[in-house]
Amino acid sequence: MASAETDLPANSEASIPRQSGDAHVPIVTNLLNTIISSVINASHPDFFNSSANSTNSTNSSDCWNEYCWTWDEYDDHILEFIRPKHYEIVFIIIYCITFVVGLVGNALVCFAVWRNHNMRTVTNVFIVNLAVGDFLVILVCLPPTLVLDVIESWFLDPGTCKCVLYLQSASVAVSVLTLSAIAVERWWAICYPLRFKSTLPRARKIIILIWVVALLCALPEAITTSTVETAFPANYTSPYLIQCKPLWDPLNQGIYQIVQSFVFYVLPMGLMALTYTHIASVLWKHEIPGVVVSSKNYGQSRKYMLDSNRNSQDDQIISRRKAARMLIAIVIMFGICYLPVHLMNVLRYFGIQPIKHDNLIIQNLISHWLPYFNSAINPIIYNFMSAKFRKEFKVSCYCCFYGIKHRPRTRRDPTFTMTFSHSNYSNCHTEEVTMASM
Repeated sequence: MASAETDLPANSEASIPRQSGDAHVPIVTNLLNTIISSVINASHPDFFNSSANSTNSTNSSDCWNEYCWTWDEYDDHILEFIRPKHYEIVFIIIYCITFVVGLVGNALVCFAVWRNHNMRTVTNVFIVNLAVGDFLVILVCLPPTLVLDVIESWFLDPGTCKCVLYLQSASVAVSVLTLSAIAVERWWAICYPLRFKSTLPRARKIIILIWVVALLCALPEAITTSTVETAFPANYTSPYLIQCKPLWDPLNQGIYQIVQSFVFYVLPMGLMALTYTHIASVLWKHEIPGVVVSSKNYGQSRKYMLDSNRNSQDDQIISRRKAARMLIAIVIMFGICYLPVHLMNVLRYFGIQPIKHDNLIIQNLISHWLPYFNSAINPIIYNFMSAKFRKEFKVSCYCCFYGIKHRPRTRRDPTFTMTFSHSNYSNCHTEEVTMASM
């Protein structure tokens, strides 16, 4: 492991200052402010037993720090330093609520589309992929982010550090690329329906490509990331204040952050803004390219067909408008929630950040929480803005709460069936699913 230099505290009444970077780069600086010239050695056995030396004899040659703290007292100061403050406890509760809501909500999205074959449209397949990415973001990234921001210590091995940061970067890239793919797919399907036909096989291929690109783009995190121990005076060692961060030099780190923010924020937001603006202009002009009203019929039959086609076209426009509103809301939430963390990452590596420690911690906690809030809020947006998702969420919750009962196997039929119980719920009717035995 590498080591980071620190200094001794300047006065006994000031608490040990700390800083924190992004979710995986907690920067511990100015932990100690002055190094005393004399270092304690084994030839002074009465040092650890003398309270006078530990509190008052600041000029004693037996002291290894300005206040003659013993090793145990130094440990106590470290523990006091990393202990969560009152405002951090509030953020811990908020993070935990986000964790539960995000996992349950995104799992329900996947379950709802898997359960209802009618919902397996191209757009919903992309939404499921987005839910998988959001699920991974919350599951893999939120807990270590919270620990690093609050306690500023990495307690696991360097390999886990690499793995967590790699999956974090990859899962965020999956979410961004999926939103971009949805925008382009909707743009082609609505604005140029005669030139492009959306199909499920094509959507699956695009999803595979998204994951490959995301995993490749996250490789720099896996290559450069490691744990860094804080270097204390007098060979003092501590299991705390170990950092998990990329070991870039400042210039390359700044360049990398700028490129990453452009590729995974500025460029996708620009693309989605253009596509959804064009989609809105088409849908809200009451026109759908490629839809033609038949004029081959005459008399009463012709009038009926015209009315029927017009009603069908109106229904299609209304349905697509609702879907467009939902997708635009998702994009707006993405833009709002990811802007602070990208901006903070770029500014920090150019030395622009709050001077006061508490302000820096609050800034980090808020800016890091917003992407997780975005991952947790997406299923709620689906619930409020899509009647189909809302219905399936209710059915899925009902069926999950009341469980699934299994029928025993028989000799004649080497399969087993599972039946949703409590069929008195109108939308959770008894449904048999037969699966071949292994």
